[in-house]
Amino acid sequence: MEKLSYGTDFRIDLIFQQLKKQLTSLVQELGGLVRRPSIRFRTYSGVAGIIRRRMVISISIALFSGSTSILVGFFLYASGFVNLAEAITVVGVFFIMGLLINGWLILRMMSSPLKNIEHVEDTLVKMVETGMYRLDEHTEESEIKNAPFVQAYYSLLEHVDTIETHNLEFLAKISHEIRSPLASILGYTELLTDADLRHDDRFIDNCYHIIRKEGNQVCRLVEDAVLAAGIGSGHYNFEFAPTKVDQLIEHIVDEARKKYKREIIFENSIGVVTIIADPVGLREAFNKLVDNGVKFSNSDSTVEVRLTAANNPNWVEISVIDHGFGIEAKDTSILFRRFSRIRNEDTSEIPGNGLGLYIANNIILNHQGEILIESQPEVGSTFKVLLPVEMASK
Repeated sequence: MEKLSYGTDFRIDLIFQQLKKQLTSLVQELGGLVRRPSIRFRTYSGVAGIIRRRMVISISIALFSGSTSILVGFFLYASGFVNLAEAITVVGVFFIMGLLINGWLILRMMSSPLKNIEHVEDTLVKMVETGMYRLDEHTEESEIKNAPFVQAYYSLLEHVDTIETHNLEFLAKISHEIRSPLASILGYTELLTDADLRHDDRFIDNCYHIIRKEGNQVCRLVEDAVLAAGIGSGHYNFEFAPTKVDQLIEHIVDEARKKYKREIIFENSIGVVTIIADPVGLREAFNKLVDNGVKFSNSDSTVEVRLTAANNPNWVEISVIDHGFGIEAKDTSILFRRFSRIRNEDTSEIPGNGLGLYIANNIILNHQGEILIESQPEVGSTFKVLLPVEMASK
């Protein structure tokens, strides 16, 4: 083998020494990474962290394979087995093989997290395009399965699936509640087509009153359903402004007296009280509470509405008191659920859809207030509404 000059050998030795230093430094750094995984490999979490860790491993392997090929080439050349051209050829072959193997390794290591990202992306696109919300099977790889990104994705699907189920239940109950009054309306309108029956004025009047009553019930149900859906989904637009709650309650009581022809007493022990509230929403809430007190009490009993100071000076208390059927303690927990009604001998004939107290409670909660219940069977019920006060004057 032809010998190189002294100058060439000297330059090769310098290059070899520099390469040896770089490889030593790389090996030390890799050793530090292995000894300190909490600093390097655990800095990132989730799918992004998995990809970063696998990229670090694959790049490290690529650097190691490339450096090894160079060392093999220099070792063969220094030992005299091959000349410089052959050594370069050997290094090139090993280097290309290392790149190919490393590329295959990267594809294999990145395949699982990338497939899961594509799966999430495809599912979200299908959800938007088709409106179908379906919970797919979880990924089988434990590291990907436990990633926060994937867990959040499946939690989102579960939440959407739950909302979809609740919406279907809501629609089913609305349909059930509407079916009965609509059947009455259709039945009596069919009877009105009978020419013989139309000559009876009393029959005509009876049909008119029943159709009007059932029609009003359907209208109230639809209005309550729309309002309940808007409040429950957070789409109801509350417009808060300074509101004189004493005047608001007084107007509600006056309207209820005319509507029900009942004795409804309003007592105001604190004078003028201004709160920050949505007057439309607050009126709806107290209308529901007063209606509830009137419906679930005897027609000859009194319903009382009291405006008083709460134990906390920053709050005001409005109580709606009836002397009616009362509520068992075990039943109070279901009063504020959608479509929940207490059904017994006293209440079976009372019309309603089970949305009134649900709506009232949600409106009060959106005013940062709360409703408390005190009730005793055969004695009556008291619904206490506590609301924060902006300013009060007597």
